[in-house]
Amino acid sequence: MIILYGTSLSGIARMFPPLSPVASPEEIAEFYIDHKIWIRIGIAGCLLTSVIALPFLATIVLRIRRIEGQWGMLSMTQLFAATIFVPALLFPFLIMAAAAFRPESRPPDITQALNDVFWLMFIGIVGTIIVQNITLAIASFIDKTDPQTFPRWYGYLNLWVALLSLPGCVVVVFNDGPLAWHGVFAFYIPGAALTIWLFSTSYVLNRGIKAQQRAEAQ
Repeated sequence: MIILYGTSLSGIARMFPPLSPVASPEEIAEFYIDHKIWIRIGIAGCLLTSVIALPFLATIVLRIRRIEGQWGMLSMTQLFAATIFVPALLFPFLIMAAAAFRPESRPPDITQALNDVFWLMFIGIVGTIIVQNITLAIASFIDKTDPQTFPRWYGYLNLWVALLSLPGCVVVVFNDGPLAWHGVFAFYIPGAALTIWLFSTSYVLNRGIKAQQRAEAQ
């Protein structure tokens, strides 16, 4: 999922590195006009690959439910956060699609505004990710299942990812610098942390499910 998503966003749509928040309306409009076809193709890929997260997130919810033994506060919180997360990924790309649809036939200020909305929404959704990380961390620390559902180190990883993702919440405040949407603290560090989290979570889920299946087969 992350490879297809990253290829669509960065390689095809050419949104890496992010456009600068201080770029002029003419610069933003020129970028969208010059790359409008590739941006549209990349957006289509992002829209398709974003929904792959649904079964992945559903698996996380069910694994937390196994720890709680029922539908509890942690599993329900994770469920609601996951329900918000996927639409929060989809909606910004529809706004970017509007920006790239007819960029040559509108004033540059409008294209810039659509670009602003995309990046503010895309980076600013980290609040749901932080909630998911915290519920996973708590679930890891209270896990008494046998075989173990989440190892303890995974709980600490989630706390670190939540902490490193926090700067994404303030992209609406800063137009430039490390806390703007293209900055090292708001984009690059949270992006790297999220990538590590995705691969680690895939490993933990796969290992835990296989261990449970072996235990139940005995």
